[in-house]
Amino acid sequence: MSPRPPEERAIRVAIACSVFGGVIKCVAGAATGSMSLISSAADSLGDLFVSAANLGIVRYGHRPADEDHNYGHAKIEAVGAMFEGGFIFAAGAFIAFETVRKAVRGEATHDPGLGILAMLPVLAVTVGTVMYLRKVAHATGSLVVRSDAVHYLTDVWVNVGVLVSLVLVRVTGKAWVDWVVSAVIAAYMIHSSRGVVQEGFDVLMDKSLEPDVVARVTAALQACPRIDSFHDLRTRRGRHPSVDFHAVVPPEMTAQELHDLYSELRAQIRAIVGPGTGLHMHADPSTGPDSDPEDLGV
Repeated sequence: MSPRPPEERAIRVAIACSVFGGVIKCVAGAATGSMSLISSAADSLGDLFVSAANLGIVRYGHRPADEDHNYGHAKIEAVGAMFEGGFIFAAGAFIAFETVRKAVRGEATHDPGLGILAMLPVLAVTVGTVMYLRKVAHATGSLVVRSDAVHYLTDVWVNVGVLVSLVLVRVTGKAWVDWVVSAVIAAYMIHSSRGVVQEGFDVLMDKSLEPDVVARVTAALQACPRIDSFHDLRTRRGRHPSVDFHAVVPPEMTAQELHDLYSELRAQIRAIVGPGTGLHMHADPSTGPDSDPEDLGV
């Protein structure tokens, strides 16, 4: 049996974190009546659903290219990221609604000490999960794993907020502290959802690479002594970023020399953008129809 890809292992770790946190917070929330704890439990159970969906998305995205999908299936991850961002927004809206409902009814937290004891291990596990997801996302360029890392980072702040809420309720005896912290958690989740959705949308729409990355690619091409000039530079982001351009080269350059030039530039650009970057270079002779001065330049 072949080993599972790192993205799949990362999502499985996220699922385990959701189960662990969801169960503990559900039990503690039911026992203490804390709105912030119950809201966080609902968020964790939602995380479980999202991560389970992401597991299927990662598996589908790893399918090789076929006759119907010549460039592979990796863009499904952008759809997954948008779905995850939408779920974060919905969960934040639900928590805001429940907070208002509890505040209107005047329902208060009891026995916050139990909630504090429950939140400490949950917070530690969530922090460890975020660190692992970030490491895998950086190594693989997976948009889904990166989105999951953002998602679980919101959980870290949610858990910190719940812990602070429980401590303050225990110290002050003021029920409104629980409602305020819960409202702040909801606002943070709604705000963070925008970035996740935007990143997925950018990949689907073939948005270019970040300006600083494009500038570094441009500088690398300008510094290449075997290129007279280049034009029509285009880039796009995603799990498999793409860079393509026309290079104006001396007409006497052989096919072997062009191949070596391509290999050299590909290594340089992959060092800048990422190891999975696709490079497409069209060679134009410097004395030919494609060397019209109006078409040349950066």
